Amino acid sequence: MDEFLKAKLLLNACKAPLSAWETLKGRSAPEALWIKGEGLWRELGIRPSSRAKLVELLAERGWPEREMDRVDSFGARFLAADEEGYPVRLKDLPSPPIGLYVKGELDERKPYLAIVGTRQCSRYGQMIAEALGRAAAYAGFQVLSGGARGIDGAGHRGCLANAGTTVAVLGTGVDRVYPAEHRPLFHQIAEKGALVSEYPMGTGGEPWRFPERNRIIVGMCSRLVVVETAEDGGAMITARLALDIGREIWCVPGRVTENVAKGTNVLIRDGAHPLIDVEDFIGKISGRYGQLLLNFPEAPPPSSPLSKEEKLVLELLRRRGDRTLDDLMAESELDFVSLQTCLLSLCASGLVHESGPGRYQEACSLAP
Repeated sequence: MDEFLKAKLLLNACKAPLSAWETLKGRSAPEALWIKGEGLWRELGIRPSSRAKLVELLAERGWPEREMDRVDSFGARFLAADEEGYPVRLKDLPSPPIGLYVKGELDERKPYLAIVGTRQCSRYGQMIAEALGRAAAYAGFQVLSGGARGIDGAGHRGCLANAGTTVAVLGTGVDRVYPAEHRPLFHQIAEKGALVSEYPMGTGGEPWRFPERNRIIVGMCSRLVVVETAEDGGAMITARLALDIGREIWCVPGRVTENVAKGTNVLIRDGAHPLIDVEDFIGKISGRYGQLLLNFPEAPPPSSPLSKEEKLVLELLRRRGDRTLDDLMAESELDFVSLQTCLLSLCASGLVHESGPGRYQEACSLAP
């Protein structure tokens, strides 16, 4: 194996700073990394936790060679920061990765529009994320997100539905599917864009990795759209980092009573651009107006007449949006059993759906 590639794989896997690789490359042969040991590592500015990881990897004799075998077997590649095709904008970050694992193709000729938000999104949020993905594809943007449930997945799907290019930055190795139900989606993304990760092959989905990977989304994008997020949600971390490095941030406003909109509303208060119309937004950032033909049709009519109680519940959801069972009991003044009966009937009719645990919303969908 090429000694330079071996050194890059080791340094990347132990989360060493990019400056460590640049210094090593500029002052000595790459094999000094495993010959000279800890003294050199300190000089390179590698922190103690990363040095410990490096010791662990070097003890697994042949780890870099086995890692490249895994990469090749999966049909991926390792793209280092000093190679052509590495996203140039990543170097705006305080801590860009030394390399990325890529399954698929990165196209640096098209700008990236990041679409992010909560996993526990409302149907409205999902609908807007899908519409943004479709519109971005139409306008020539690549959609960038994290491959997660909720807003991320909706943005990817919207883009793919309009024959666009989309990239998922993962908090796992590129060979892991998380969440499991996104296997077909990840397959499509790899075919029409790319799966990207800074983590070695086989890396699992530890919770702390997902906020960490968000910096790569921020680094690669030219603009960031936050569709829905709670005030303590992971998308807030993404947005704050985007502000720190000067990325343009847009947020979809939401109801002040809805937890999934508290974060976006706070970001708008703090200076983010309000995204109040998808077509207008795409027109502003691309100059393409008037041809998106985005439709948000009403839910289909029921097959049988609604009862007085069902009409009451549906009207509450129509006027007030996503509601919990407790909200609906208080606002409708129905008892628990009657309310549950109404909701079961409305869900069966396709007029209402569960938007989260114990939460309901009027059904709506994008036109195909």
